[in-house]
Amino acid sequence: MRKRTKQKAFMDQVRTIGYYPLPAFVVAQEKGLFARQQLEINFEIATFAPDHNRGMAEGRWDLSLTSPDTMIARATRDGHDFVLFLMAEKGLQVKLFGARNIKSPAELRGKLLAGDPGDSNYDLHRRKILRDYGLYETEYQVKIIGTSPFRLDALRKGEVSACMVAPPYDAQAISEGFHLLARAGDHIPDYPTAACWGRRSWAQQNRGKLFRFVQAFVEATDWLLMAQNREEALRLMQGYEGITREQAETKLARVIPKAAIDPSSIHRVVQLRIEMGLYDPPHDPIERFYDAGIWSEATSLPGPAPFGLPQTT
Repeated sequence: MRKRTKQKAFMDQVRTIGYYPLPAFVVAQEKGLFARQQLEINFEIATFAPDHNRGMAEGRWDLSLTSPDTMIARATRDGHDFVLFLMAEKGLQVKLFGARNIKSPAELRGKLLAGDPGDSNYDLHRRKILRDYGLYETEYQVKIIGTSPFRLDALRKGEVSACMVAPPYDAQAISEGFHLLARAGDHIPDYPTAACWGRRSWAQQNRGKLFRFVQAFVEATDWLLMAQNREEALRLMQGYEGITREQAETKLARVIPKAAIDPSSIHRVVQLRIEMGLYDPPHDPIERFYDAGIWSEATSLPGPAPFGLPQTT
């Protein structure tokens, strides 16, 4: 008698990238929610923003699990037709650190700072912080270095006088005696920090695959936010990312329920870009930047009401 072999189910591949694993992503992977949707997720850690941006435009990755600001910057400044499909986190945790001899933001005048591409993400937040302290972009220089660990290393080596640093590297910066100059969240409250986005053309050609990804991500988000799952969720995050319980709790507190798309939060990003002189008119309606159709299908919930044109007053 011939022995029957169990056939392996066919899995659709989705190529994703992010600067860190989002809590709902960790749960969807570790609890088998993506696998249940017959999805095999390849996730890469981004280390250099220009490479990430170029790769997304070229189709090297299907979905980016990064900031809405990065997507909007590349859509409005480079002309790429990017769109977001869900929103994962809000609340800025990034901080501005200065060298040991820098004790206030005003002392950064004429100095070299480590940065991102210069027109998005943490550089946008740095612009806002320093303008609030009376420093404009013409009064300091920026060197594009990479993500938080690389920026902190440049500060450590004395190559720069300040940099923006995100958790968990902010704790390292404090322990090493660098001066905390400002918290981005104090200057830009309730800011969306992570979403799932990609090329509109890819979404149109892979709608079924994207639907299953969103469904698994929302299911993971729901599971994360159930009180009875809190301890297991924290353990999963700590084990997957190698972070402390306190850091996991901070991440969990930033999770957006249902991974819901909030046009007013997207507007907050657009408004800041306009304020910083990084989005020239004519401005598009906020609806240009998201597709709520798949999220609505995945959740059986109505999509958000249209926001319309950005308010620039």
